[in-house]
Amino acid sequence: MRLGLRSSGVNFRDFLIALGDSADYDVGLEGSGVVLEAADDVHGFAPGDRVMGQFSGAGPVVVVDHRRIARVPSGWTYAQAATVPAVFLTAYYALAHVARVNAGERVLVHAAAGGVGMAAVQLAKHWGLDVYATASPGKWDTLRSLGFEDDHIANSRTVEFEQKFSATTGGAGMDVVLDCLKEEFVDASLRLLPRGGRFIELGKADIRDPGEVAARHPGVYYHAFDPPRRRRLRNSIARYLASL
Repeated sequence: MRLGLRSSGVNFRDFLIALGDSADYDVGLEGSGVVLEAADDVHGFAPGDRVMGQFSGAGPVVVVDHRRIARVPSGWTYAQAATVPAVFLTAYYALAHVARVNAGERVLVHAAAGGVGMAAVQLAKHWGLDVYATASPGKWDTLRSLGFEDDHIANSRTVEFEQKFSATTGGAGMDVVLDCLKEEFVDASLRLLPRGGRFIELGKADIRDPGEVAARHPGVYYHAFDPPRRRRLRNSIARYLASL
């Protein structure tokens, strides 16, 4: 399919490309626009449809795989639609497929005021999880606007979140940690899984060995997040977009 691009989402990866750190990729990961042309074997889309999704490249016209796009929900602007695919699909895949969360579980979302963090918070709350969050103090009002009480908010710039959330939960800690920090912050987060649980690492700065983590923290499943392969990503996209 050929898409007339109206808005392009700017992802953190795009900044890395612009700085020369990811020369193997093109700028442009997601966006929204209007279908210009569809192949004869493409069903469900026609010229003029407003769509959003993931693809490679940025410019007036891009080529997209019809399995990686969906119609823009009624009432959304192109700019709003362009910001959704990457962060929400990352959060959806991490929580639903890797962590396999269940209603009532406690989840800690680090950097919860960021793009993926806010997406994870919204999905987790929608699924009935008890969500705890860290962010720098200057962003706490953003978390409060998402419905957080102060006992569920902590500073992402110090490891004091470990003591605060341990006390708030009566020592029970978390069932799931969605992490993007490093070094002593990772260690403190792992200690917040005293009953075992799932530690999903989204960052790339401090990848641990799952076997070593399991030996030090019995019952903890450690998974360093990698983008899903095409088939799994396509299935995730379909499930997420079907829930809109």
